[in-house]
Amino acid sequence: MARLIGLAVLVLAALSLVTVAVEAQQPPRSLLLAYGNVSAIGAEGGNVTGLVATLNEAINLTEAGQYDNAVGLALSILNQAPALARQVEQMRLIEAVAYGALGALAVGALTLLYLRHRELVGSLWLRFRGGDRVTLGGGKARGFLTDSEILAVLTGLVIVFAVFLAAHSLTGVEATQFSAIGLLGPGGRIGGYPTSVAVNQTINLYVLVYNHMNRPIWFVVYIYVTNNTTPPPLPGSPLLTYQRILLSNETWVAPLSLRLNETGDFRLVGELWMYNPLNLTLTYTGEYVQLWVNATGG
Repeated sequence: MARLIGLAVLVLAALSLVTVAVEAQQPPRSLLLAYGNVSAIGAEGGNVTGLVATLNEAINLTEAGQYDNAVGLALSILNQAPALARQVEQMRLIEAVAYGALGALAVGALTLLYLRHRELVGSLWLRFRGGDRVTLGGGKARGFLTDSEILAVLTGLVIVFAVFLAAHSLTGVEATQFSAIGLLGPGGRIGGYPTSVAVNQTINLYVLVYNHMNRPIWFVVYIYVTNNTTPPPLPGSPLLTYQRILLSNETWVAPLSLRLNETGDFRLVGELWMYNPLNLTLTYTGEYVQLWVNATGG
């Protein structure tokens, strides 16, 4: 019994150490909250370029172990976020009112045109054809355009205008959302990838990340070196970690340097993760890039 109790204590102690280790790898909660606010404001069209730059500075401070300074920057962003969110709401309201007024003017103009179309057509006829001779004929009187034709034209114009307004109001909401990761060669371009290197020779590459999620996204890149073909996400701790918050449609290129300290065939894998802006959890995007390299004895 005492042995079981002792084993249980050891297990609980191990679990507590694992929990502490996991929490130590997590960014400060205030930084995540600041990121969530900035991402939401950016998704609504707010200008968050400066705030994203501050967030990236806070991330760099966190990586350097300066947690207090990072938390200070995060709190300053949290203080600024409500005012910026109100500005975005006001901008949306003004935009909606402007579109509504434009639509009302267009409908009013079309209605007036419909009510006065006879006078308009008559004045135009007199202006351009007033010198012609007119003879009285039998049958029903017909104008240049009938009422039904005028109404059909006006209805078509109203529908086209309504479709235009709807399309314009949706231009800020892109349906396609995706992220991408790539690997560039030593020159920072596609191609020229090393396939065979000497042991302990420096391999210089570049990691590319692209954000098309229509909002700022906090990306994390895990670099692994393995000699198996296990599909990502790979288990264990990564060799290197890169992280950065990207604005919508922003591309980020980071240098990658590493060495292989033994001979054999190795796979360099870069996994793309992101902090979900809705629940602030680290999520695998399903995107990765890999490169097979053979390390020789010299």
